[in-house]
Amino acid sequence: MNSTDISKMFYEPLLNGMLMAFKILWATNEFKSAVIGVPVSIITYRIVGRIFSYGRTNDIWFGSIGGKILYYLINTFLVWLVMKII
Repeated sequence: MNSTDISKMFYEPLLNGMLMAFKILWATNEFKSAVIGVPVSIITYRIVGRIFSYGRTNDIWFGSIGGKILYYLINTFLVWLVMKII
C-alpha cells in the first residue's frame, strides 16, 4: 500500500463528507450570514477607519458611541445587501 492508496482511503471520503455538510449548511440563511459576515465585517472595519481618519483630519469628532453605531449600521447594511444578491 503506497501513500496514494492511503490518501484515497482516508482523505477523499473526508473531503466528500465535508462538501456534503457544507452544501447542507449553505441552504440555511444563518450559515450564509455567518460565512458572508466575516469578510463584510473586515471591509466595514476598513470603511469606518477611513471615515474616522477623514474626520480626524477635518476636526470632526464622532465619539466612541458614534463610531460603534456607524460601524454596526454600515455592517448591517452591507450584510443585508450581500444576502439580497445571493
